[in-house]
Amino acid sequence: MNLIEDLDFHQIDFHIHTAESPSRGAIPLDEVIQAASKRGLRCIALTDHWKPETDPSIFSEERELIERANTELKIFLSAEVSPLNIQGDTAVDPKVHRDILEKMDYLSAGPHQHEETLSKGKAEIIARSHTMLMNILKDDLFGYVLHPWVTVIADLFSRGHIQLPSFEEIPEKYLDEFAEAAAFYKKGIEIYSPAAEVPVEGYDWFVKKLLKAGVKIGVGSDTHQKEDDEKGVSKTTQAAVRLIRSCGGNRSSLWLPENF
Repeated sequence: MNLIEDLDFHQIDFHIHTAESPSRGAIPLDEVIQAASKRGLRCIALTDHWKPETDPSIFSEERELIERANTELKIFLSAEVSPLNIQGDTAVDPKVHRDILEKMDYLSAGPHQHEETLSKGKAEIIARSHTMLMNILKDDLFGYVLHPWVTVIADLFSRGHIQLPSFEEIPEKYLDEFAEAAAFYKKGIEIYSPAAEVPVEGYDWFVKKLLKAGVKIGVGSDTHQKEDDEKGVSKTTQAAVRLIRSCGGNRSSLWLPENF
């Protein structure tokens, strides 16, 4: 079976953390593989956080574990890198971390709003978030973007700026510009299953814009294997898959890392 030709959304999860803060010598890759196999997945991505305080050698260890793993599961090595400001600066230095980056398949941008942004009013929070997202899309460091706009909407809701989590709170111009730029810069965009499950109102509107623009998309559960196991939680991507299919998406829209 040809993995690329036959792979479909229900067989992937491109947003899996081994732990919130993985430790060298204690990375639960076996547990990740076992859980993914039970879910019927054929292709996953490890996306542990790469923060300023992260020891990047974690990713070298993960590469070694992946190469030694006895599994038919295809495992991509990525990392969730959160920009430190609206300019899109990150803890990753392509020169300093060159050896680490060569061991990774791609990097995932994980945009979250900073306190400087969240201290503003609703309109400015949205505008600053849009600037950050556009800077992420232009950055060659990233191949894939996790939960775009979803965290903005969640923060607006939690801080009382909006009554319900909804994409309709985001100006359509911003959503259109994001979709067009994602297609132009050939970035993969995650359809975030936790938001599809809630569901966040208007998420289908955004997904349809992405598909219309020709953006390649993927799905992610945001699993944190160690913590989820301790809580007895098993996350899936089923809600995101249903959302994509309801919007007319099919496997021709599935994103895969470049050169795979």
